[in-house]
Amino acid sequence: MSRLFIARNHRRGSGLAAWRRSPRRRARRGSGHLFDRWAAVHSQLVAAARVALFLDFDGTLAPLAAHPDQVRLDRNLRKLMARLARISRITVCIISGRRLADLRRRARVPGANYVGVHGWESEGAGQARGIPQFMHRLKARLGKVLGKMPGVWVEDKGISCAVHHRAATQSLVRRARRAFRQAVDPLAGIVRVMKGKKIWEVMPADSPGKGEAVVEFLAGMEIPALAVYVGDDTTDESAFAALRQGITVRVGPARRTLARFRLRDPREVHVFLTRVAEEMS
Repeated sequence: MSRLFIARNHRRGSGLAAWRRSPRRRARRGSGHLFDRWAAVHSQLVAAARVALFLDFDGTLAPLAAHPDQVRLDRNLRKLMARLARISRITVCIISGRRLADLRRRARVPGANYVGVHGWESEGAGQARGIPQFMHRLKARLGKVLGKMPGVWVEDKGISCAVHHRAATQSLVRRARRAFRQAVDPLAGIVRVMKGKKIWEVMPADSPGKGEAVVEFLAGMEIPALAVYVGDDTTDESAFAALRQGITVRVGPARRTLARFRLRDPREVHVFLTRVAEEMS
């Protein structure tokens, strides 16, 4: 299977090998607004026998908050998502850096699929492998050196850990960054760091990431599908890269991205999903 799991490309390759062989893309300086190019998007949607709709959660479906526990999915959006999941031509998948159980509890969309921790946790598979000892040691060290900094806290996600600094002052962020690097640099080559919005996340280097996760999800579908991916953070860029011929949408201000299109905020995501439901019903 190639980056976009459609019938033509499905015959050319199989599994992750084809995805890994695909040429690299350069980030665009700024993607065009999706609604300004709706005719092209509309034509892809109506021509597709099936659509795989991948949606990030924080910052995409739900607005960001000061603390992850404060993020909520709007009731009307939940109803719209449930409507999308009932459409026979659409497969809905919510993919997030959150733990799978937390994501499912917050979204609560009947008929949707869920993928957590950037692809590490998925329904049916759960957490496929054990947690390496070096991750246990790293979490303990980060908790020790960062735990007393106001506005900085370490979230344990099982296979990964995330350092949040949204509520910290700039001077404390600089101190936290130095301490974080001192803890992580000795593990170069066996961990990877993902920098998101006011967050640094560390995972084992062999963990999948969202790009590989969506490719595996598409490979498991019985019917080839047009991939639609909407996300707002740097952790979504690997999925944008993996789905070159799909409809990829970056949420937020214009910036360098591998996504083809842009939406301004979760409110525009809601409008987009409403249009998809109307076109695909």
